Formats: sequence, C-alpha cells, structure tokens
Amino acid sequence: MRRTRSIDKRDYGRLKTVNLKVDYRIKGSETPTTVEVINLSTGGLCFLRNTIINKGEFIQVRFPFKTRKVIMNAQVVRIDGREVGVKFTDSEKEIERFINAFNEEYPSIRTQESADGDRVFGETYQRLKGMRTEKEPKP
Repeated sequence: MRRTRSIDKRDYGRLKTVNLKVDYRIKGSETPTTVEVINLSTGGLCFLRNTIINKGEFIQVRFPFKTRKVIMNAQVVRIDGREVGVKFTDSEKEIERFINAFNEEYPSIRTQESADGDRVFGETYQRLKGMRTEKEPKP
C-alpha cells in the first residue's frame, strides 16, 4: 500500500501561541465567544471552537491587548473537529499593525523552538512577514 503525503496549503509560516484567548463574533451577531488560539501567522490563525461555526462565515476577532483595541476581520476557511482555521481579510497594513501590537503586548515571550519544531510567538513583524514559505509536504 502506497502512502501519499498531504500538502500543507498554508501560504505563511505559523507560530504557536501560549495561553492566548481571544473573543470572536460572527458578523451580524452581538454575542462574543471566547476561544483558545493554537497558532497564528500573518495570514490568519487557528483556534479551538466550543460553539457551532461554519466554513465560509465572516468573523471579527478581538485580541486582549491592554494598551489598545485590536479587532481583526477574518473568514473561516477550515474546520477539522474542534480546530477552526481563519484567514485574515484585512489589508496588509492592518495586519502589520496587528503584529506590531501583538509583539509590543507580549515582550516577555521569546522565540524558541518547541519539541515539534514550531516557534512560539514573539517574532517581530519583519521576521514573521519573512516566514512566507513555499508549500511543503508535511513530514
């Protein structure tokens, strides 16, 4: 039996987050839902859902920054069990502002290799932006 490798469809490198919870709300709804973010990139993020959400829905994600209000617009592009992958729909300039704000809010988190080779968030925007990679097969 021949095994095929799945292809990673991501356009951007991803960084694991540590104990990051965000609120999101489906556009048109006033009810926020708090979820745990698994990983983050300049293209979007992945979180663990605890309510019903559908592929294709547009959401607004509110980050828990203390010094400023940051809300990113996104679209649900993948649902796999409890994992939900969303793609940011904001402009590159807005994404850059978000990454800079994130890095300013979490200065104590340093980039470090985890056991599986992913990075813990703490990169500067320039480094994160440079992580856009060719699509590579998963090991």
